[in-house]
Amino acid sequence: MAPPPKMKVWLPWSELNGSAPLKIDQFRDALRSFPRSAIIIACARFSAIFKFGPEANTVASKEDAVYWIPHLVRPDLISRALKAANDDRPIFFQGQLRFLASEAMRLDPAPSEDGSQVPDIALGALLLGAGELLYKKHESNLPDDLDVMANLVADFLPTFEIGSITDPYMLFLRFYIYLTVIIPRLPKHLQKFDVYAEFEKVFGFPLKLYYQFVNAFTIHAMNERTLIKTGDVPESGLDISWFNKTVLTPEQVSDMFDTVCCRLTDLPDKKKVHGYADFEFLKNYPYLRIGDKVYDVDYEYAVAKLESGALWRVAISMPEKRKFEYFGFWGNVFEEYVNWIFETYADKGKNAIYPEPHYLNQKDAKPICDLIVMCGSTAVMIEAKAATCAASVRYSGDYKLVRKYMDQRFVEGTDRPVGVSQLLKAIDKIGTLPKENLPEWLRGAKKLVSVIITKDEIGSSWMTNAYLNARFQETLNRNKYKKLKITPLVSMNVSSLERAVSAMREMPFSDIMEDRIREDPKLSRPFEAASTWVPQGTPRNMDAHIEIMKVLSKEMQDDFGMVE
Repeated sequence: MAPPPKMKVWLPWSELNGSAPLKIDQFRDALRSFPRSAIIIACARFSAIFKFGPEANTVASKEDAVYWIPHLVRPDLISRALKAANDDRPIFFQGQLRFLASEAMRLDPAPSEDGSQVPDIALGALLLGAGELLYKKHESNLPDDLDVMANLVADFLPTFEIGSITDPYMLFLRFYIYLTVIIPRLPKHLQKFDVYAEFEKVFGFPLKLYYQFVNAFTIHAMNERTLIKTGDVPESGLDISWFNKTVLTPEQVSDMFDTVCCRLTDLPDKKKVHGYADFEFLKNYPYLRIGDKVYDVDYEYAVAKLESGALWRVAISMPEKRKFEYFGFWGNVFEEYVNWIFETYADKGKNAIYPEPHYLNQKDAKPICDLIVMCGSTAVMIEAKAATCAASVRYSGDYKLVRKYMDQRFVEGTDRPVGVSQLLKAIDKIGTLPKENLPEWLRGAKKLVSVIITKDEIGSSWMTNAYLNARFQETLNRNKYKKLKITPLVSMNVSSLERAVSAMREMPFSDIMEDRIREDPKLSRPFEAASTWVPQGTPRNMDAHIEIMKVLSKEMQDDFGMVE
């Protein structure tokens, strides 16, 4: 059985200091005592010191916390902080650095750059203060059950992202596979965009060069974290001259770094903030460039720059109609990636894969659903959804906005059925159509499992599955389909699907889904917190992904002429 999730509350500044709850204005006043560059560079160094990023690590180890507490905490508070660390409470975590760096980036008015540094004890107080301001007390007196669930989604989604259980390198590798494997295998009528040409039109250099470049500095940051020992203080600035070891020209290197870097003069003094975990500027520019050095402030956001460039930056440059078509194209790419995961990894003796299955002898030309996986007499019906929740919604803390988003993208749609309503329609047809109107392989189905797989983190986050299943159950009429057993609906994101690969290589996918339901009948936990078979962190036994990564690395070394 899967153990229940263990909730850990991080140590806030006011608890450690015995003071009143910290206010954001107090925090910003404290930030103005130091140059922004000193704060942001300190964030980059501690991101490496605490090894945030690789293997989905978002919390400093107890060993590192115990070492750094005496350096970062006031002498009279050290014993209290050490006790919290020994009680397994998170002391230093990734979200603190993101909040601190983001607040420093948009500080108004900006302090002068006088070359001074942030004293260690002041930095420790800022980190713990950042953690305190990330906490949002959950309050709800809502009478409607769906509103209560949507409110929990709104509260917990930002926290779920901050403590992501996904290895960031998978974000890069997945998008690289989109470009090099998935798009070429799409049916010709769906290959509506030449992504390489669209990218070069916007950026002025080739997409292939860019993804090799992102991979190069990702590997550099990964290696830096691997080599650090407890107590080490890395310089953390990557000198652009590092790329002198390649055949790239200085102009190419500078142009590419400009897509991921901000300079002090670029920092936004005034910027609308959507909520306590809105780190959008940091996401867009995860590196700080000072002279010829660049500082990796956030490993995960840096790795994700391939997708944000090739998808979002390109889309922003397009007229509205063409932008809409571009997003539709990427929706097809995402569906094909989900198909490819099953085709590549699922045990074919226990999982028969049928992408875009259709009814027979029906005027309705639309597919039954995106994918059906037949596991004996159980049909797992899958809808893959590439919709991305806008920052103005995901960080708002507003249950009304979050509920509207989930309903439009995963339940009802606006002008056509989506997600839940698509699956309900499929159940109705499978349960009522004459057998001759169903594909032969589907006619013997005795159990139906409905699954929504999202590209966004939201699919596996707290309470999302409970909300979507509640919408599913309120319309489902089980008495109408007495010969079929219909399970509750399951939702998961694509990262959870990737982590399920190791299990689906050995067992029916339906067993993995039903285990998730059995371990958490209310469906309120994140997917991995309610699964016996799907672990957190880096996916295992993904040999096809590993082989693709090796090809990329070899190609990068050859094309760049890399010495190191």
